[in-house]
Amino acid sequence: MDTSAKTVTATAAGLPVVLLLLLLVVVGADPALSCATPLSAGSASGVSGPTGQSLAGLNERQLQLARNGVAIGLQRGMSESVIIAELAAQATESTFRNLANPAVPDSLRYTNDGLGYDHDSVGPHQIRFSIHGSFGIARLMDPIFQINWFYDRAAQLGRAAQQMSPAELAQAIENSAPNAYGAQLDLARRLYAMFAGLDPRTMPRTDPGTVASGCGPTGSGTPVAPAASAFGQAVIDHAARWIGTPYVWAGGDASGPTKGGFDCSGLTLYAIYQASGGRIRLPHYTQYQQDHPSARPVSFASKSPGDLIFFTLPGESDSHHVGIYYGRDKQGNDVLLHAPQTGETVTITPLSAWDGERMDIRRYQSEDVASSRT
Repeated sequence: MDTSAKTVTATAAGLPVVLLLLLLVVVGADPALSCATPLSAGSASGVSGPTGQSLAGLNERQLQLARNGVAIGLQRGMSESVIIAELAAQATESTFRNLANPAVPDSLRYTNDGLGYDHDSVGPHQIRFSIHGSFGIARLMDPIFQINWFYDRAAQLGRAAQQMSPAELAQAIENSAPNAYGAQLDLARRLYAMFAGLDPRTMPRTDPGTVASGCGPTGSGTPVAPAASAFGQAVIDHAARWIGTPYVWAGGDASGPTKGGFDCSGLTLYAIYQASGGRIRLPHYTQYQQDHPSARPVSFASKSPGDLIFFTLPGESDSHHVGIYYGRDKQGNDVLLHAPQTGETVTITPLSAWDGERMDIRRYQSEDVASSRT
């Protein structure tokens, strides 16, 4: 998209390389690597779940993106002509795929439907990162945001949008090559007819200002969870088998639950012991586990599944709770596998439950393994 953007790119090519890279970093800075960016007022969040439809040449994921093009248009009160323009634009720009782009390395940190190589364009509408990077890569990799972006621009055109043909409107918004969208109008009309029966009053949705329902684990812009090491995955596997087991104060040892369950440090000492093949035996107390010789401090940004997270209240010196970093949920939120407290069971909880507390990350390695690598 954006032939005008290509002019900007050509101009930028004359800039010193270091200055251009700095510009991209500043524009694209995104401190919260999450697709959980709230929708702005006036936006819509579409629908989720299987489409129950089939169309030759399009898989279920592509049909879901097309359906959201229709659903969001209907939710926003867009006319048939404008919705068809949005569908034609998606079909032309990405063939209804949420594309990452190696030219925008941060886009690769989000789940996607494949890679695109058109300049620095990302997402189903191939929005240029060098031009719209101020939105943040999390938004640009969220298809729900991109569909709303198209309708925002149609709304800004006002009456003029209604006077254009769908192909003309798509061209006016996308700024791509002339007559780029006409070839996809038949497909766009078929898809509109397929999903036009959606009722905006009854379709499942979230309200503007909350996380878009388009966030999910399959090509929908969720941040990609860091990969677990073999040891980290073993820690998770050994602990996860006890999900649903009661919390018992001082419960758990290297062999499993005791007194009918685990407490937080009992679960972690068990998981580390089992994952290490008995080489790492942690004490049964959070701060001692945190300070153990086998524990290597890791920054919060560098944590990976299987690391232990220790929680310390403001003003305190010793940690009071520990759990296992499990990765991210379908909304891209960090989650913890842990034994919570009396009356509860081993479970998985969003890490945000401990907002305001200090979180220390530790990664474990037995001394014999460490010495073999030095």
